[in-house]
Amino acid sequence: MRTKLFLAFISIIFAALASTIVFESLILKDFDSYVHGVKEDQIYWIVASVEGGYRDGKWDEQILAESIHWAMMMGLDIKILDMQRNEIVHSHHVMASLSPEMKHRMEELFRLDKGSDCKYDEYPINSNGSRIGTLRACSFRKKELAEKEAIFEGRVRHFLYIYILIAGAGSLLIGLMFTQYLSKPIRLLKKASEKIASGDFAVTISADSSDEVSDLAKTFNKMAASLQKEEQLRKRLMSNIAHELRTPLTIMKTHAEAMADGIMTDTSKGTENITNEIERLIKLVKGIEDITAAEASFFTRGEAVEINLREFLSGIAGDLSPLFQARGLFINIMEKGDLTVSADVEKLERILRNIISNALKFTETGGVNIDYGIEKSRFFIEISDTGRGISENDLPHIFDRFYRSGERDAEGLGLGLAIVKELVDIMEGIISVKSTPGKGSTFSISLPVIEK
Repeated sequence: MRTKLFLAFISIIFAALASTIVFESLILKDFDSYVHGVKEDQIYWIVASVEGGYRDGKWDEQILAESIHWAMMMGLDIKILDMQRNEIVHSHHVMASLSPEMKHRMEELFRLDKGSDCKYDEYPINSNGSRIGTLRACSFRKKELAEKEAIFEGRVRHFLYIYILIAGAGSLLIGLMFTQYLSKPIRLLKKASEKIASGDFAVTISADSSDEVSDLAKTFNKMAASLQKEEQLRKRLMSNIAHELRTPLTIMKTHAEAMADGIMTDTSKGTENITNEIERLIKLVKGIEDITAAEASFFTRGEAVEINLREFLSGIAGDLSPLFQARGLFINIMEKGDLTVSADVEKLERILRNIISNALKFTETGGVNIDYGIEKSRFFIEISDTGRGISENDLPHIFDRFYRSGERDAEGLGLGLAIVKELVDIMEGIISVKSTPGKGSTFSISLPVIEK
């Protein structure tokens, strides 16, 4: 990650430096174009002036001399040719007519002795729409201008090279700093992942910012907390299973040894006790299978099915009604209208059957009332019984695995409500319970309406 970030910064830096070099080339090219444009404008001024020196088919040498004189002041070596390409006037002719002082000044400005090897450009001279001659122009080699131009171009390159050096070094330094800064959360995640892989689920990562990496860190912390919880549950489950298995196996071993040694003469009683303990083991294994299935469904997103909640509850009540009638109890659904919701039907049915069956087990008189409704984007189901109720001490622990109160769950495994809690959590719901000993309990389930 860190290497990739650094290479990305280096690529950006090189792209910026390459654009700077292109920018330098464009500046110098534009400067040359500007110089060439100024020269072209000057030459056209001279051409216009020279064209004014042709009158009535004759050349006015005085006007030509003045035009060439101004051309020389602009640094141009001029030759004027007629249509037969005979030379009419030349800069050197005008130079010869200058005063010694003017000639000296001109020689200070230009290298007049180098004009013979100039590369001349030709421009047409016209009068009244007809061509009357040719103007040949070449720049004198100025003593200082070339050096100044070279100095200008050199300084441009020098400044750009300094800029490239400073910008490159600064960008490289900033790139290194940002690479370290941006890769730090990833490196922390890597170290934390290695700790989790080694079995340390208590690791957490600080997530103080509000960017995507912080969201990843928060998700990682949730995952670590979930794994820690699952590890604790696994250890507790193994301990509880070992405890639950030890008792019936010990009883079975004791009875078997007693019958084998002849201590227990009533073998039918011993066989009955062993059979009862086997049934207990079968129930324990079944309970473990149920809670394992509940945990496994955590990784499977429930399919949203649209149901009529009143009819759905009526179906479950109808299936369980014979069990209630056999004990002289009632199961009643509150008289309400149809309510259509979308939910994971398989999990919801399992939750309700577990709670209602649990209520049936601990209700001697009366029965069970089922209420339902909807609040905003959630629907609720309340199951109230008139049974024994739950003591205040037991109430906080009824959803714990293998938890049994002495009076209430003497015959159970303590897994039914634990499975209910697992399934409700999977469905992102909330389950709560209110209970009064001797009067009954009310289980309330609130679930989100799943969007199909």
